[in-house]
Amino acid sequence: MTESTTIAEPVVYSVKDFNERIHLAVKKWPIARVEGELVKFKTNYNGHAYPSLRDLDGAASLELVIFAGVLASAGEDFKDSDRVIVTGQMDFYQATGKMSLRVLSIKKVGLGDLLAQLEALRAKLRAEGVIDESKRKPLPFLPNRIGLITGQASDAEKDVRENVLQRWPDAKFEIEYVPVQGEASPAAVVSAIQKLDANPEVDVIVIARGGGAFLDLIGFSDERVLRAAAAADTPIVSAIGHEADRPLLDDVADLRASTPTDAAKRVVPDVAEERMRIQDALNRMANRVNGFVATQTELLSHLVSRPVLASPYTYIEEKGLDLDRGLGDVRTSVEKVIERELAAHQVSLGVLRSLSPQGTLDRGYAVVRDANGHVLVDAAKVKAGTKLRVRLAAGEIDATSN
Repeated sequence: MTESTTIAEPVVYSVKDFNERIHLAVKKWPIARVEGELVKFKTNYNGHAYPSLRDLDGAASLELVIFAGVLASAGEDFKDSDRVIVTGQMDFYQATGKMSLRVLSIKKVGLGDLLAQLEALRAKLRAEGVIDESKRKPLPFLPNRIGLITGQASDAEKDVRENVLQRWPDAKFEIEYVPVQGEASPAAVVSAIQKLDANPEVDVIVIARGGGAFLDLIGFSDERVLRAAAAADTPIVSAIGHEADRPLLDDVADLRASTPTDAAKRVVPDVAEERMRIQDALNRMANRVNGFVATQTELLSHLVSRPVLASPYTYIEEKGLDLDRGLGDVRTSVEKVIERELAAHQVSLGVLRSLSPQGTLDRGYAVVRDANGHVLVDAAKVKAGTKLRVRLAAGEIDATSN
């Protein structure tokens, strides 16, 4: 470089000239289609609207200019948080240096189509068993540590923490902060679920957001989130807080809470209520024990007041007398039976004696037998000289017939 070489000074423009150059450059940009959600949508007295179009993840926004004719031709009513697709051309207003998109057409993203897609996803997951009410895990009565997935410094976090600690002051939390809407939300929620599920100290996981527009909650119907929730071993509570068109996470979760406050009431017991229940149980047990003791005491009093316990020997003596009387009656009965049987025996004995051959012999009769022992009854048949034996009442004699 020689000493004569100089650096050119930049051109200095007036603001008007500079803005005009920008205006001419912007006019060359092609027509564009942009998707986002409406913010601060309001029509003025002419029917024009100058809202912003915010990105779905809230990371950026763009100023819009929508004339009344464009709104009329759209045939729809618009409001804040509507998800729309706008077609327009960039415009640069030279007087103020303001850049905006001059909208040529605007339409809502088909909510009906989105709901149909969600319904199809619900049917698919139900067919696969990802959504299955019979697989829902019960919540622990008193979790060791509560996992909480929510937005940082959100009302949902405040509601859950405050209501849990009011019910159980010793409760402990493991909190994972995630974006609760936008494109980054599903992946962050999946990562938080997996991290908390892997923590052995976490006994229940609460996924909380304090409601919002349906499209804001669409991330909680993302298939990745649903499959991660279904795969978790730790019971999951969905506390998104949107009654109408609720997200599919409510179908997959082990428990659906209507709000973050409702979730807090479900995951821990109320210490005051539990104390009341314990005291009530103690009172009922004391009443039962006292009632039993009183009943048994009264029974013992009745027993002690009876004569048999007042003078037990009297009872024994009375029973001894009864026993003696009984024995006397038995003896009398036995003696009468014996006497009666002896009398009968004597009668029988007399009859027997009257019929006995010995009785006949005693009256002077004799029995004559031959040498062979045959009784002789006919004298004519006895030959002379026959040896005879004669049986008398007392003894026998030998004889010989003549």
